[in-house]
Amino acid sequence: MGAGVPEAGIQLIWLGLYHYYIEQISELEKGYAKRAAAGILTLGVLLSAQPFFPGWGGPWHRLGGWLVITLILFFYVLFYDAKPLAQQWWRALAPGLILSVCVMGSDVRALVLSSGGIMAGLLLLLEAARGYLRWQSGSLQLAVYGLLTFYLWQLGGGAGPGLLAGILGLQLLLFFSLEGTLFSYHRGFEAQTERFQRDILSHQYEEIREIYLNMRSWRHDYHNHLQVMKAQLAMGQVAEMGRYLDDLEKNLDSVDTYVKSGNLMTDAILNSKLSMAKEKNIRVNCKAVLPARIPVEDVDLCVLLGNLLDNALEACDELEEQCRFLRIYMAVKGAQLYISIQNSAKEDLDFNERNYISKKRGNHGLGMKRVKALTDRYEGYLTLANEPGIFAAELTLPLHFT
Repeated sequence: MGAGVPEAGIQLIWLGLYHYYIEQISELEKGYAKRAAAGILTLGVLLSAQPFFPGWGGPWHRLGGWLVITLILFFYVLFYDAKPLAQQWWRALAPGLILSVCVMGSDVRALVLSSGGIMAGLLLLLEAARGYLRWQSGSLQLAVYGLLTFYLWQLGGGAGPGLLAGILGLQLLLFFSLEGTLFSYHRGFEAQTERFQRDILSHQYEEIREIYLNMRSWRHDYHNHLQVMKAQLAMGQVAEMGRYLDDLEKNLDSVDTYVKSGNLMTDAILNSKLSMAKEKNIRVNCKAVLPARIPVEDVDLCVLLGNLLDNALEACDELEEQCRFLRIYMAVKGAQLYISIQNSAKEDLDFNERNYISKKRGNHGLGMKRVKALTDRYEGYLTLANEPGIFAAELTLPLHFT
């Protein structure tokens, strides 16, 4: 009795990390009873497979125990996670299967040696599940844990229980430090993005509202205009009525929609931005043909299209009026949304193509970062090109129609 206490202690840490990982990647139903039941059940299986007694708790017992733990947590996710199982099943199973192999080693030193790789792997899986895994941060984590593992391997047989416990503690401290730092950074970026999206939507709403009010105002005066023209016709004032119609045509141009693509959100954004282009005396050539429904969130479409057009209008505004132009093309080709925006620009743009960030400070740079981030989230492609006097942005998003 007691021979397997160190091994059991290490596996308890692994089990706790496994539960923490499941909680972080899932949207589990609220309630402590389910969590307590899953914790007690997995803890019981873990303890039952430990070598507390002679002839029991060998490598195959531990392997079987961890496979059962993996199945318990898999069914826990299956029944209580709100996220689709199609994207969750491998995330729930992967750590358990890795841990099942790692516990086959009976030496405490081998278990501690494995802990670094396990914690580094869990960090990478967490970042992948949250959508902010980057090769730079991932490589740094693997390098740090790799150095710790190499150091332990170099110690060989000279590592006593105290040193092994210290290294295990250092690995845990490093795990939660990195996890806390990356999680806080991600939450901060999400909060900043949410504020930015609210500002974008508020701005778009005001622009669309102004267009709507202008249209309603013109429709309100429609009957009055008819009465005036009837009176002029009755009095034989044909020339005056002609001039009156010319004035009405000018007013109608100010409230007419520039684009009718077939998609309401696209029309709202394009007509809002093109009305601004007209005010800036920018020559516009726009062609947009889209289905009524596309599998892109309205907020995302607003951020993508709004930012690209804002940048184009801003670039045109810095040039003489006779040099300003804007070309827009949008269509669904096959199963992809294709957006092409070309605009007049200075010879040397104030823009860093590599990082998609303007040298200007403020929301402009954040906007282009969001365009790139959303493009990556939809697994699309963003291409920026700068030639003398023209800047071009091409965006392609794969569409998954249901």
